[in-house]
Amino acid sequence: MKTQLLLLLIVLTAGIIWAHELQQPFLRAEFTDPHHFRIIADQERNDHPEITFETGPSTITFSMYDYMPGGYNIPPFGNQPVISQPEGFPADGIYLAFMYQQNSVSLRRIYYTYIDSQGNFQPPNAVSSTNIKEGFAGIAVDPVTANPFVAWHNIVEPDESYDCSFSFDLFNVIGSPGLWNQAEIFVDNPELGVDLVGINGAEYIWPELRIGPSPLPGYQRLHVLVTNSNPNGQGDFLDNIIYGYSDFQYDENSYTMLLTDWSFQTFPEIDDWWINDIKRAIKDYAVSDDGQVLIIGHAGQSYLAYHSTDYGESFTYIEQEACWDIFEPYIIDPGTGEPLEPYFEGEDCMIEPNSDGKHYNVLFIADNSKAIFMTAFGVNTYENVDDHLYLPAFFEPKIVIFDIATQQFTFTDLQVPGLDAYDDQPMIPWDLNEDGEVDEYDEDGYPVFVDCWPTYFYAGDYGNGSFHESLFKMAKNEEMGWLVTLFQDGRKLKNAFYDEPGYEEWIDTPEIAIAASFDNGETWSYPSYLNAKTGDENYFPELEGMIPEYVYISEEIEYVDENLGRIHMFFLDDYSYGSFVGQNNHGLQNGGDLTYATLLVNFDFEPMQFTSNDNKIVQSSLKLYQNYPNPFNPVTNIKFSLKTADHVTLEVFNIKGQKVRTLVNDYRSSGDYQVTWDGRDEKYSPVNSGLYLYKLRVGKETSTRKMLLLK
Repeated sequence: MKTQLLLLLIVLTAGIIWAHELQQPFLRAEFTDPHHFRIIADQERNDHPEITFETGPSTITFSMYDYMPGGYNIPPFGNQPVISQPEGFPADGIYLAFMYQQNSVSLRRIYYTYIDSQGNFQPPNAVSSTNIKEGFAGIAVDPVTANPFVAWHNIVEPDESYDCSFSFDLFNVIGSPGLWNQAEIFVDNPELGVDLVGINGAEYIWPELRIGPSPLPGYQRLHVLVTNSNPNGQGDFLDNIIYGYSDFQYDENSYTMLLTDWSFQTFPEIDDWWINDIKRAIKDYAVSDDGQVLIIGHAGQSYLAYHSTDYGESFTYIEQEACWDIFEPYIIDPGTGEPLEPYFEGEDCMIEPNSDGKHYNVLFIADNSKAIFMTAFGVNTYENVDDHLYLPAFFEPKIVIFDIATQQFTFTDLQVPGLDAYDDQPMIPWDLNEDGEVDEYDEDGYPVFVDCWPTYFYAGDYGNGSFHESLFKMAKNEEMGWLVTLFQDGRKLKNAFYDEPGYEEWIDTPEIAIAASFDNGETWSYPSYLNAKTGDENYFPELEGMIPEYVYISEEIEYVDENLGRIHMFFLDDYSYGSFVGQNNHGLQNGGDLTYATLLVNFDFEPMQFTSNDNKIVQSSLKLYQNYPNPFNPVTNIKFSLKTADHVTLEVFNIKGQKVRTLVNDYRSSGDYQVTWDGRDEKYSPVNSGLYLYKLRVGKETSTRKMLLLK
């Protein structure tokens, strides 16, 4: 009995301590009746990418820790170059860093496994030799030596504050993993925050690492972003940040990586928001191979970006409005159809970026001319904003693109579009046909909302599922212009929670959703879904008996052939649905299996088209056919058809999104047309072999296809 009480005390104490590390909400969730939501039908199958398991899923190890094992934002994969310098050892593997806990009373540690180029993974081992509690790893791999840097937070000093430590593995010395250096502190709390912000009590943790070029010859630059885990004087968690960098190189004389002193800075706008209880910055960052650093996201009703072109030494602040006024839905008298009262409290509705969509990574794309990330928007009222309230039930996934040259943001509706996913106008969940009226009322006169729930978890509390449990991850293949975004979908299990007819068997059964783009994010597919529910059209036998939670993918899509790309996947196969150690304290304390797999994504699909309020594909006024011949050298024919007369443009782009040639730019009557491209650019110079895109635009409608020039 005493032993059981001691174990319970240890578990409760650990829960109190670990709660400090979990990201906490600033806005307070306002309840929304779940019975007024409906799931729209799937789109046509050719609008989805075909997904197949290439390998796995395979268990890496069991872990008792069942919350965000790969961290919050940047994925836990570190991809090596093909060759490790200077010795020329073969590399081309992947380091995977994650949180691991052996049992309910052991310490949570940072472990890693190494996956070689053949897909074989080694048994996991600790990164640090010191047996102390560690959490939330960040990882980045040096593209020269193939050596990984791994960082995490822990308590190692007498002041008992959280600090961030890092270590690196000298793969390039022995040609295999396992030669880790002694860990050292590089983010020293609270001193660092006091020095930069001037306020005591802040602790900057959750280190995110990236590596890019350095202005110093022969060096690379290691970047870090850390976030404040403590509330301000008003008790609100507004997450101001510190950014830092250090230049490093491999020293052949001492057989180690040498780093310069760290340089840190903070950002006055975000500091002010934290100190004065103004708003929360939702952000992540990316580093390009040409020296750009971009910290990007949204805060309140605005997009935000800090952009550097000098390797992170100075930043320009950019802000753009991100708030769309929409009409208020009313409850009606079911007998007469007359409006009775507004559905929401207050009459000023709008759509704004949602702080619950915060666990995303950022990628530079299109030859570093753009940046892209996935987040979420939601419906709110201005009255709620004034009271620090929001509506987590309206949690709608979006793809956001930032154009470096114009410094402008645009977005795409992802899972459920309105009439046009690409028009930079958010989908209104009760007006998909955009006619200014509610699409549907239930039998009691309540407006019916389209359901979006891009997270694996729901147990009766919208806020705890959306803020604490969502993950949005993206990957790219720069050469092909491919993008993949992955999230988890919980709409069906949420309906099962409320005993909605037809969803009884979906209880505790999340789906994995994958959408793709073949043109650097200009157009997108509808998501494909993967689940473990036997008999469902999206059932994958590889997931049989699993509860996949916290699904991550590597940031690189590997080329397989002209249509197929490979992504690496990591997730927790939970033994009991929901996180026991997380904020929700849901399910049993029995852990789960940390799991690895590779997926193949087929990029030969039709992108999203216009839809109507009953979710049928609207008859398009254009048709773009596959070019012939394809592949070609140097001439190919492009056919298209118009149902109505309109202005027409037909343009050719390279895979980086740069325009190569305009083939048509004039008014055309209805009918069939054929245009020839001779493989030359606007200056009539022959272009190189490679993959090209051709885009037809008629009015607001567009259609894009791929073609391959082989010389």
